Amino acid sequence: MKKLIAILLTVGLFAAPMAASAGGRGGYSGHGGHYGHGGYGVGGFFAGLVGGAILGTVLSNAYPATVYVPPPAYYAPPEQVWVPGRYVTRYERQWVPGHWEVERYSRHGEDYGDDDGYSRGRRIWVPGRYEEIRTRVWLPGHWEERG
Repeated sequence: MKKLIAILLTVGLFAAPMAASAGGRGGYSGHGGHYGHGGYGVGGFFAGLVGGAILGTVLSNAYPATVYVPPPAYYAPPEQVWVPGRYVTRYERQWVPGHWEVERYSRHGEDYGDDDGYSRGRRIWVPGRYEEIRTRVWLPGHWEERG
């Protein structure tokens, strides 16, 4: 129904300037008339623009767009699995502070029976440093989501 009304309105807008010009307001006439003065004029131009816009809108929306939406997918929650506790070996950096050590050496072939522990050695300073220490760490059991 809306489409029919819009088409009739558009035809009426196109026909109105032609009916007005048929009354003798100018245009081409066979008896010495003139061409280009009067005619449809600016009103007819705008009426054609509006009518064309209305007709174009009506014809472009002739069939409503049907949108098909896929059915919603079934959502399954992720599966939960128990992971038991276990020991894991890790390497950690640990600071070893500087300290004094006694460096011992032998006298090559000389066998002396009395060794006080300091007569054949010297004290040296060992600076502090980081060392990689291997440790075992317990990871407690926990639930994990898989899926």
